[in-house]
Amino acid sequence: MKINTLDLPFKSVYYKRTMSQKAASALIKTHTKAKESRVDTFIRSSRVNSGESLSKSNTKMLNGMVGDDILDAFNFGDAIPCTNDIYTYKGVSFTEAQIPKVDSSQCKEIKAKNNVVTFEKNSYYKYTTKDGKSHCMATFGSHLNTPWSDVISGNADDVSYMTGRFWNLLTGKASVYTSLDFSEEEQKQYLDNAGIDKGFFTVNMGDRKADHYYSGGYTTIHPRWEYEEQYAAITSMGGLFSEEKPGDVFELDGKKYVLSDKHTLDIPYGADIFNIKYPRML
Repeated sequence: MKINTLDLPFKSVYYKRTMSQKAASALIKTHTKAKESRVDTFIRSSRVNSGESLSKSNTKMLNGMVGDDILDAFNFGDAIPCTNDIYTYKGVSFTEAQIPKVDSSQCKEIKAKNNVVTFEKNSYYKYTTKDGKSHCMATFGSHLNTPWSDVISGNADDVSYMTGRFWNLLTGKASVYTSLDFSEEEQKQYLDNAGIDKGFFTVNMGDRKADHYYSGGYTTIHPRWEYEEQYAAITSMGGLFSEEKPGDVFELDGKKYVLSDKHTLDIPYGADIFNIKYPRML
């Protein structure tokens, strides 16, 4: 069965085969960095009889589904011990079946303000696909992931995982590899959905921040450092157009520029230098 998380076909066969494993392992890795290993906690506690544990700690079994306080504890860093499939938190015990899916109505939309997307600490976010369905995520530290509570309760969402991965890539040094996991059309869909205009944009998440350029050219997203290097090569170095003749006309983002005697182009900083047509293309 073909997975299409953005109403668009994903190109990665590896993603299709291993999405569940990747989602779970990524979430476990992220959530256990700031706290004692969640997995170790489960292993240690499983050695104790659940009945003895409940009686010693004077806990009581919960009737119905757990509340927002417990969901927040799962998703924002608390290590909740599990003994023989029974979780215990602040004197209340419950099972996986009592953990509800995160309510999308309590999640914030991922939206840019002045071309800046900021993910607040310990917050829920959602991405709405074309079919009108909302997919929830949670920030933990400096990462955006599928809510841990949804992973535990079996409500893990591959759309949520890939959405989180997209924005996580844009806050780290690996942003140049965005195209390996996402097609150009998928990248544009994420950016447009967030209300990001073409040009420079910023993504903030915890203690991580990165600047990029949204281009209308063949490649959609470029780190700012890549823009700086390309701009310098076009406007001052001259080596980029060494085989072209002075007087040749180039077109950048729909505007025409004439090559100087120094084999450079006089273009304003911020112009879409990646959306370029050479003289032979005009």
